[in-house]
Amino acid sequence: MMSAQFGLDRHLVAGLDIGNGYVKGLVAGSVNGDSVKDLIDMPSSVSLLTRPNDLPEDDALAADVFAGTSDRYSGDASGDIYNILDVSFDSDLVSNQHRYLFGARSLTADGVFYQFDVRGNKSKAEQELSKILVLGILAAKACKDVVAETGSLPVGDLSVSVRLALALPIDEFTQFRGSYAAGFMAEDHTVTLHQFVTPVTVHLHFDDVRVLAEGASAQFAINDKGVPMMEMMLSDLRQRSSDAVRASLADVTAEDVLAAKNTVGIDIGEGTVNFPVFTAGRFNPDASLTFGKGYGSVLDAALASMKARKGPGGVTSRKQLAAYITEEPSPMRRSFYNEVMRFVNEEREFFASEVAEQFGRVLSTIGAVTEVAYVYGGGANAMKEALYPHLTAKVTEMNGQFALPVLYLGSSYSRHLNRQGLFIAANAMEK
Repeated sequence: MMSAQFGLDRHLVAGLDIGNGYVKGLVAGSVNGDSVKDLIDMPSSVSLLTRPNDLPEDDALAADVFAGTSDRYSGDASGDIYNILDVSFDSDLVSNQHRYLFGARSLTADGVFYQFDVRGNKSKAEQELSKILVLGILAAKACKDVVAETGSLPVGDLSVSVRLALALPIDEFTQFRGSYAAGFMAEDHTVTLHQFVTPVTVHLHFDDVRVLAEGASAQFAINDKGVPMMEMMLSDLRQRSSDAVRASLADVTAEDVLAAKNTVGIDIGEGTVNFPVFTAGRFNPDASLTFGKGYGSVLDAALASMKARKGPGGVTSRKQLAAYITEEPSPMRRSFYNEVMRFVNEEREFFASEVAEQFGRVLSTIGAVTEVAYVYGGGANAMKEALYPHLTAKVTEMNGQFALPVLYLGSSYSRHLNRQGLFIAANAMEK
């Protein structure tokens, strides 16, 4: 732990799933000696301000802003400091000291918008955005805990030590896990919050950083959820399966599934689909693979198709499209919404077929020993109706009457599993 320079040292334990589309995180700090955990759920985007064009909050409103009771921000940013964050950096991981607006606030800010490049060949570990998001979130959490404890902004700088678990797509994990972790641990990093009239400076020191493979971390969370989750997934499977498959699963219990040691995951993210394989209870990188498309590819393709075929306009980015199709349209806009969905559903079918083919590649290597497959991830729920039939058809094609069960996690769990697994890993480091 770093030395106390300012008398306000904090310590954080964090699991951050820095997805191509969203950041899902769990960060534990302390307030008056009690552990306090924050759930992070925000778009993986920032807007760089080329000029100071925002009015800071009065210092006296700090408690309201951090508690989420400020009435200044509306919409998706309401009540969440991480989605309205305004910070700058002094770190070798960030190439400039401009101010950045985070999350939902970045989507409508007048600045230079950054999201992850899911089309190029640059690893997430190499993209500056991943470091910006990590450092900003941790600094905000430390400041939030001080304000919750004292009722006001810190007097002087904050010194914060961190134990952190992160994840990378499987193909990037094998190549970049060491350098990704080393970048955070090589030096201390300074983050300045510009939310208020008085800026707050936070110095971050990383005691330990562990990088896991995306999807593999979710397996820890699945096991941690235990029997109730398994029973839910088995019930869903039996409702959707053929009579032959239901008969083959008649005597299978949730405890049986939980005890399975040979599994494969299908982790549907925005930029990739990861297929983590576990053999005899251990992550098997030799059989695991990453497919270089994700649910974001569906949205990008739908946008391109709408433009090329003179379809509905007014949506310019995949994040805007993702937000639009999840909202119930008004009666006045129902026809427009249905036309947009026609393009999206067409691309969903194409993508589902591609994912099933990649799944077949994995099964061709380890299908004989695999006991169960799990489907989860940020894009899993949006793809369920299109993808489930393709996956079940693939296992039937390859295994006939001995088809392994494909368990689809419900939306309330699916997109958060990597976050839960990463926090389990970070907490294990702490202990």
